[in-house]
Amino acid sequence: AAVTLVFALSAGALAQGPRLFSREWYAQFSGAYSRPVQPFRIVGNIYYVGAENIASYLIATTQGHILLDSGTAEMHDAIVGGIEALGYKPSDVRILLASHAHFDHIEGHALMQRRTGAQVMAMGGDAEALETGHDTSALGAMGWEPVRVSRRLKDGDTVTLGGTTLRAIHVPGHTQGATIWMTTVDDGGRRYNVAFFTTTTPNPGVPLVDNPRHKTVVDDTRRTFRTLKAEREPDIVLVGHPQDMFARTVERMRSGERPHPLLN
Repeated sequence: AAVTLVFALSAGALAQGPRLFSREWYAQFSGAYSRPVQPFRIVGNIYYVGAENIASYLIATTQGHILLDSGTAEMHDAIVGGIEALGYKPSDVRILLASHAHFDHIEGHALMQRRTGAQVMAMGGDAEALETGHDTSALGAMGWEPVRVSRRLKDGDTVTLGGTTLRAIHVPGHTQGATIWMTTVDDGGRRYNVAFFTTTTPNPGVPLVDNPRHKTVVDDTRRTFRTLKAEREPDIVLVGHPQDMFARTVERMRSGERPHPLLN
């Protein structure tokens, strides 16, 4: 039930505000949502290097780093600066992942790939969207600069670097290749199961019946919820639009409060 609530809140966040596809709707993503914030450690080797309301997560390892979501193009310089502020080298980003292929989460992929030489890995369905630069989800929003995908993933695949392993769960609905990433981290003598969640439901206001881009969106979304019911509840959930979540917890995370303020 708690997991389902998170999905509902994530989807609902995009339903609020200006009319879908209006100039004001797009402007909030490149504007207020993309405003820089100071980077910080969340738990273990997981850091936040994203913006005010669009996430980008750095998973740091001794053999290089994984970046999950590159955000908007406007966020690129701040993400790079945030990695440096944490004491890491952007050039050590080896793998670039995505939660889902919507412009506000992957528009910066091509910029980051050129800057770091990282391998882009993506779930089937979203991999094609990344390479064509077109939003193939039911939403059909603006596109982005295409980027080559080095590895196409399928449900259950793992990505490992420097002793950290992330498991991909294919949860189509919001996009055709939407992905929840699961991992475990050690922190202060405790082991945490961490989920990087993606929105799992289609955007409100888009046609779901005979959608020209995602014809199976309704069945895919139903299957996604069946998949999630079989998953173990994580200890910590990290989302793509974290402003509301961080408003209550960011200073507590910065201070290293334990028990962890994001514990379910």
